[in-house]
Formats: sequence, structure tokens, C-alpha cells
Amino acid sequence: MMNKSPQRRLSLFASGLGSVVGACSLAIALATPATAAEGVPVRQGQKVAAADGTLCSVGYVEASRAWTSAHCGLNGEQMYNEAGQHVGTLRWFKPSGAAGHDLAYIQFAGGTYSAGNPLTGDGMAPVPGEGAAVCFDGQATSRQCGTAVRGPGLFPGMNYAVDVSLAPGDSGGAVSVPGQPGVVGIYQGITQTNREGRTVIFSNYARMPHADELARLPHQGWVPRRPNREPGNPIRVAQEKGEALSSTSSAGPEGLRGLAMYFGLSI
Repeated sequence: MMNKSPQRRLSLFASGLGSVVGACSLAIALATPATAAEGVPVRQGQKVAAADGTLCSVGYVEASRAWTSAHCGLNGEQMYNEAGQHVGTLRWFKPSGAAGHDLAYIQFAGGTYSAGNPLTGDGMAPVPGEGAAVCFDGQATSRQCGTAVRGPGLFPGMNYAVDVSLAPGDSGGAVSVPGQPGVVGIYQGITQTNREGRTVIFSNYARMPHADELARLPHQGWVPRRPNREPGNPIRVAQEKGEALSSTSSAGPEGLRGLAMYFGLSI
């Protein structure tokens, strides 16, 4: 077999090296968008859903979690964005869930990141006094503003406003004071009562956690990423509900109370 000359071997090596470098460059070029696509942003005001399709709003976003309503899912339930991408795990702020404060946070999964609070700006502030203007931002309606009032006082930590018209899916949305950055609460729903012979509809909102309460939250950091949501897959829904039921019931009597409230029962 004829040996190739040194010049010929060098030429072939350079050609092969060029092919390898070109292939690596192509691989990097192809990998970069895919790597970027792995990150899942969470933004204030966007839709979030449980595996069964229960839809809510994101009210406030921090570096590793987002705040919404406890009745949007069970404690420990997985949450997804509108595209079905897994964003994290729902954690009730209190073991009693909606029965105690109706406030929850989504602990982000690895790769989920904050896209900020464009509707209100950053910050958590105390609830305003009676007569102050308050505005609600949910994913189903545009901004609605009303007046803070003294309401029925059904649960500790719950506050009220009137003259606000919101829709299903707005639960978990931000409540803020006009002209003041940050949020004062998370929208929960409505309470209808009769006062002096007339029907009054209150818009309820849960106060934000105090600094010491944030410091004591049991779940910090990022949770494992799950596969994307599979609409119409009853096995997947049952599996995730089962995991969350186990997590919720393990919280003792207060967890069982929250579980009952989630299913529309009062104990």
C-alpha cells in the first residue's frame, strides 16, 4: 500500500480538523437555543394551572417562588404554565390552606426563574386602611380598582374591598395600592352578604407574609423538575392529586381542615 507524503497527511489532518471544528460549532449553535429554552420564566399576572386544569393567576414573584391562592391546588400539587411547562410545586402558606389564610406559593423547579413583577413593581407592603384605593390584577380581566372596607372577617389575614368586578381565573392575582410599588395582598374570591336589606359583594384578599414568616417558610430552594403537563391524561392527574393528598393530610388536623375546605366542606 502506498504511503502518503507528510504534506498529504498534514493536508488531510487539517481538513479533518476543520470538519471536527465545524461539527462542534454546529453542535454548539444547535445546543444554545435548546439550552436557553430549558429555562421557564414566571411573570406576575400570568396563568398557572394544576394537572387537572384548575386555572389561577400569579400574584407576586420572588427569586425562587411565586405567590398565588391556596385554593388553586392541594398542598404539594404540581403547577404548570399556559404552555404546559412545569414551573414548580404548590405549598400552602399555612397547613389549613384556604380555611386559614388562602395564601400559597409555588416553589420553583430547577430551571424556573423570575421574570419580575411588571404590574406592580417589587415589594410587599401592609394592607391599606379602610377607604383607601386598591387595585386587583388577574389574568382573566384587566386591572380593576375599588375601595378597601371592613368586611365580614371570616378568616384571620383576610381583607376586603368593594366596587371590583373580577372573573374566574383571577384568583391568586396581585392586589396593590395605586402609586405605591409592590403588593399588599393576593386576590382570593368574593363574599356575598346582606347589609341593611341590600346585597353587598366583597372582593377578598389575603395579606402578604411578614418578614419573619418568610424566613420560617419550610420549603426553600428549588424542587425537582417534572415532565410537562398532559391534558386529558386521567392517570397523570390522579397520580399528582394522590401525591398532594398525601402531603396535605400529613399536616395533621389543620391539614385535614384545609383539605375539607378545598373540597367545599367546612369542619
